[in-house]
Amino acid sequence: MFQFLLKFHLSRLRNRIMQFMPRVLGEKNYILLLSLIVGLIAGLAAVLLRTFAASIHELIQTYFHAPWAVWILPAFPAVGIFFCIIFVKYWIRGPYDKSLAGVIVATSNGTSEIPAQKTYSHIITSGISVGCGVSAGLEAPIALTGSAIGSNVAKVFRLGRESRTLLLACGGAAGISAVFNSPVAGALFACEILLPEFSIPALIPLLMASATAAVVSSILAAEHTFSLEVTGWNVQNLPFYVLLGIFAGLVSAYVIRSTLAIGKNFSKIQNCWIRGLTGAGILYIVFLFLPMLRAEGYPAIDLLFKGYDSAVLEGSPIAFLFENPWIFLLLTGILIFLKAAVSAVSLESGADGGIFAPSMFIGAFLGFFTARLIKLTALVDNAMITEQNFIAVGMGGVLAGVMHAPMTGIFLIAEITGGYKLFIPLMIVSSLSCYICRKICRYNVYKSTIALRGGIPEPPKDTAAMEEINVEKLVEKDFIPVHQADTLRMLLTTVMKSKRNIFPVLDENDALVGIVTLDNIRPFLLDSQLYDVALVFDVMSGTGPVLNAEDSLGDATKLFESCHVWNLPVIKNGKYLGFVSKSGVFDRYRNLLKNKAELF
Repeated sequence: MFQFLLKFHLSRLRNRIMQFMPRVLGEKNYILLLSLIVGLIAGLAAVLLRTFAASIHELIQTYFHAPWAVWILPAFPAVGIFFCIIFVKYWIRGPYDKSLAGVIVATSNGTSEIPAQKTYSHIITSGISVGCGVSAGLEAPIALTGSAIGSNVAKVFRLGRESRTLLLACGGAAGISAVFNSPVAGALFACEILLPEFSIPALIPLLMASATAAVVSSILAAEHTFSLEVTGWNVQNLPFYVLLGIFAGLVSAYVIRSTLAIGKNFSKIQNCWIRGLTGAGILYIVFLFLPMLRAEGYPAIDLLFKGYDSAVLEGSPIAFLFENPWIFLLLTGILIFLKAAVSAVSLESGADGGIFAPSMFIGAFLGFFTARLIKLTALVDNAMITEQNFIAVGMGGVLAGVMHAPMTGIFLIAEITGGYKLFIPLMIVSSLSCYICRKICRYNVYKSTIALRGGIPEPPKDTAAMEEINVEKLVEKDFIPVHQADTLRMLLTTVMKSKRNIFPVLDENDALVGIVTLDNIRPFLLDSQLYDVALVFDVMSGTGPVLNAEDSLGDATKLFESCHVWNLPVIKNGKYLGFVSKSGVFDRYRNLLKNKAELF
């Protein structure tokens, strides 16, 4: 009884707030306030996830630091994989989308609804997975968690579709902003990846949510993911940045293609336990010899950036094989391709995480590979080539290519490096990478996953709004029904009364069994002897394609286009309801376009 009363009073309080606040603040100020709340919660979630994963990693490193641990540490990713399998199988008990593909589908189809359990579940699964050393990143789970927070805050306050979509994007932007302390990049990430269409006014709440999350992260987490110091770029290196952009585009396409191919092959293994064992076995062998590929890979990037490239091999039993500079260069090239593969294996075998951090790792090593290759071949004076610059720009280039998000790649690296010293090289490399990758792979890594599953990665504009409207709202009921046992004379009497030239034929249960048109009647008009002999059953034709009352405007449009008819019957619970006309559907569509609401 107490719980019922508590829920009742909380519901009344919420309803009063929802009625009072928009009137006092105004609709847009109300959305801005909610975007700040979403940014605050998403920022806290991001800090919690990063702290959780780091704590698990430190715990493992503390207890397994002896020389013999080199044989034990590569086995820990199996713990993350099997924990996720058990968690999903026995707690979630249903589909568990681990990438941002599900968020993109939710915003594209107009629902913008993400299950409430995703506000916490990815913190648990990805935190344990990455903490145990699975080759994946925390950024996508953070963005997914933030999106779920935004979606469910909007649900609690019963906001409309546009506002719900906007708050979802605010949560995703806040998550990325909190990870890298990059509010502009977070907002642009939401615009380029999460939102179905770009809107300049929507940048305001996105930036506010991102800034709030960045402040929360700065206060609660003293150390950020990156703090890279770069120098100004040399205009004489412009051809080499163009070369890096081409390399980044080709590598980005490889990342997308390899991710899809490995996912397709792993999906053939139906048993989740065998799939987990297969992935864990592959990862153990790879991580045993190449430990720098474990987890996010950010420590390896940091070593490269600080010039300690030889330290990248620390902990590897085969480090002595790569002492020669050319052999070491070959290794960095191999790591570029291996990182994409082991990340895909990690995720497809059951672990949770994202492709964001692996893309940064790949970009960093690609930039290092390009700069070191130029130095070793003595194409220019070594003093002119700054490896740190190429590492930073390579990160932005591969990220831009894999995500098909050039602005995110440019501004993320610009904010990470603390300025705009490399802005022009970033623009060149990111735009070239994105252009080349688009030519090879039509969609980014998330939308390619949607396409692989048989979905529509980029639905036509306004499809979402059309999917929200049921055809029941457009039903015309002035069609006079007849029954299949009626005589032709009774039918002709009905024709004389009606202003329509279509007559639905019903059975004794009012179910639609056929249709009579004037063309059906015309052959019998001159033979009056048949008026009392022929029945409606004798002259009617089949029902043809039929719509259900729950079908959407989009469903009706597709059916009209495929069947080339002007009217379609509508049924509800098996009984005839009326007709929907092609002109009525397209009039409603035109009104939707005319009165379409902005995101903000």
